[in-house]
Amino acid sequence: MRDLLSIAHMACEVAKGEGAEFVDVVASIWRDVSVELDKGAIKSSDVRWGSYVSVRAFIKGGMGASSISGSFEEEDVALCARRAVEMARIAQPDPDFVSLPEPLPYKEVEGLYDPRIEAIEVSRLIDFLGMNVDEAISVCPEVVVNGGSNASFGESALVNSLGVEVRNKWTSIGLSIFSVVKKGDDVGSYYEFDSARVLSDFVPQGIGRKATEGALSFLGARKVETKPMAVILGPLATHGLFSSICSCASAEEIQRNRSFLIGKKGEMIASELITVVDDGTYPRGMFSSPCDGEGFPRRPLTVIENGVLKSWLHNSYTANKAKEENTGHSTRGGISPTNVRILPGKITSEEIIGSTDEGIYILSGSVSPNSTTGEISATIDFGFKVERGRIAYPVKNAMIGINAIEFMKKIDAVSSDYREEPGLIMPTVRAQNVLVAGGI
Repeated sequence: MRDLLSIAHMACEVAKGEGAEFVDVVASIWRDVSVELDKGAIKSSDVRWGSYVSVRAFIKGGMGASSISGSFEEEDVALCARRAVEMARIAQPDPDFVSLPEPLPYKEVEGLYDPRIEAIEVSRLIDFLGMNVDEAISVCPEVVVNGGSNASFGESALVNSLGVEVRNKWTSIGLSIFSVVKKGDDVGSYYEFDSARVLSDFVPQGIGRKATEGALSFLGARKVETKPMAVILGPLATHGLFSSICSCASAEEIQRNRSFLIGKKGEMIASELITVVDDGTYPRGMFSSPCDGEGFPRRPLTVIENGVLKSWLHNSYTANKAKEENTGHSTRGGISPTNVRILPGKITSEEIIGSTDEGIYILSGSVSPNSTTGEISATIDFGFKVERGRIAYPVKNAMIGINAIEFMKKIDAVSSDYREEPGLIMPTVRAQNVLVAGGI
């Protein structure tokens, strides 16, 4: 197979020769092994290989993009580069475009590639799933088990016309189980998962058991009274909320007037207990890499510090337009957070629940705001009523409705213990006096 770096350089030179003022190119190969589980049996398995070349060309700030997949033949790559330039010529000039990134040193990020994952075959993933089906059945023989597992690896080279040159090699592995338990007309369901970049961080054992125990815990759900009460977000729900907040702090969304955080930088948007760091350089992190999609080095970024919104997430375009520092969050097609880490607090999650007289504990689910308005209107799919400091019963047909900033300012507790997935820290948080709608 031809060297990816040579392919990327060739495409870059062709585009420059056709008149592009700035060019960047990514050449990549990948392999994905996946198995799908349906009702406790293997539904499908697949091994897929792929390759692609992606070229972006800029003329007077106007961008043209072209890509090809499945071929590294010189004539195909050259044609891809020429098409990108052709589209850049007819694109609307953009005076806010200044430049692509220039070369800068990269931090080596440990644990992004594991040859053991690259070598994994379908049979190994089937064994992982079979083990979890057995675990699920041992908890409840009547359980219906769905899910899947996959292992991927890829290699890429990125170059640009200013001299950026970077190689990246990565792997990932994951497994998820969704368990459903029926007792007459009553249905309980839950899911569990694990994922990793290196095999030593991957723990497939216990996922089926946890998912099925969770499904059983949601049997007998009851309605709750509509009233203000405490809302406790479990680790997955907490992560979902603050990942969404980081997405809304994208400078692209701010500059296009599409974020409720416009004008809020430097202001308190959350309780002083909340500090959120986005770190794309964390070792073995699921969203770690040495550079972003444009070749700009990753670095840790404090998004919220003691409740204050400190930073926007930038790529080269938005940073140059705002005359601010590039934060290394480009995805080539936009801006995205990486490893979102919510700093832990000083009391345990058990103490948070134990000190709650009445509330709702949301084990997981989407508690994310509308990106434009900031309003949260979320159905509680996996929640429990908390009464006198203990989990009382599962709830159904309940919702919460509140503005995201108002919710975050009401947070009065962050747990010292947390769920940790590679690169992510997910504590439990509690917000007081949130309206919970009990449903009809």
